[in-house]
Amino acid sequence: MHTLVQICHLSLRDYLHERLLSACAVLGLAAVLAPLLILFGVKFGVVETLTERLRSDPAGKQAQTILTQLLSSSDAVEPAADDSYTASEPGLVQVDDGGFMAFYQAQFGDSMTKDCLDRVLANRLPTRIASLSGQPAGLTLQKRSGADHCYDFSADLQAADGTTTASVTGTITMVKEDGAWKASDLTLNLK
Repeated sequence: MHTLVQICHLSLRDYLHERLLSACAVLGLAAVLAPLLILFGVKFGVVETLTERLRSDPAGKQAQTILTQLLSSSDAVEPAADDSYTASEPGLVQVDDGGFMAFYQAQFGDSMTKDCLDRVLANRLPTRIASLSGQPAGLTLQKRSGADHCYDFSADLQAADGTTTASVTGTITMVKEDGAWKASDLTLNLK
């Protein structure tokens, strides 16, 4: 027991005698451990939270993805719309809905049911969104109480300079089709 106390006493005296070297050793250890602790915290803080949220409500995350894609598609709509219009005679324009439908089928065919996509195009939602030419900001999605997989949403569409061009609200209903969550109904109100 006496030798253990003597070893500790000598170690402490040596540590205090070489203060600069001891401080460098402590700082070196901290420099190695700090990034590891930060990464560990991020993994169990942010990543685990997002993973758990996705596991707990996959329909909600898919709804959010669909809405972000739909509201962000204004830049892609104009070329598709231009390709779908052909001038047959001066002053007359013929609309080729097949090209426009093909474009939206390619964009949303995996995330919307056919009926939902048909209603979105029949209501001219893509052209209404494109006329506002903004990107979604602050998209909020709230699960509607008492309804399975039905969500109310709201977002602001912002121009490149950050000004709000419009506000969007609506409802999206999700169904599981062929093992994947798809939008089965979508209402959109522009303000």
